Amino acid sequence: MSLIILLSIKPKYAEEILSCYKEYELRRGVVFRKGCRIVLYASTPLRAIIGEFTAGRMLTGEPDEIVEFIRATGPRGVTEEDISYIAEERCRVSAIEVINPVKYRHAITLGELRMHGLRNPPRSYLVLRLEHPVHAKILSFSMVYLGSSFLATRLAQYRRTFTSY
Repeated sequence: MSLIILLSIKPKYAEEILSCYKEYELRRGVVFRKGCRIVLYASTPLRAIIGEFTAGRMLTGEPDEIVEFIRATGPRGVTEEDISYIAEERCRVSAIEVINPVKYRHAITLGELRMHGLRNPPRSYLVLRLEHPVHAKILSFSMVYLGSSFLATRLAQYRRTFTSY
């Protein structure tokens, strides 16, 4: 089954991911498989899908374990503010490695998403299964705006990701 994860994120952090500055995204209680396609919905004031990345390595554990990992590896783009935010959590936390970030040339606005069946953007994330109408919109958007060369490159990247287990 082909899944797309629609991840709601503040525009500042989305831009850091898409500019290849941020190497890990920290989240509460989220577990995605390596190789998942993570599509970024930038929240207010943008309120649009602006890009995507592939989920790489994923470390999930207690907040102190993730903080220890972050401090030991020192990934670019993870700030002390991020660390203190997850350190205060009482639930499991995940560090998702950002691989192959791609910024879309044209955003998919919240209005367009609503026309394709998404009532409200996710508060954290939403798993879009193959049969979800927004899934089809994202795929068709990729084909129109990113071109076939992008899709060929993305397919090659996915193959490398899945063979590197």
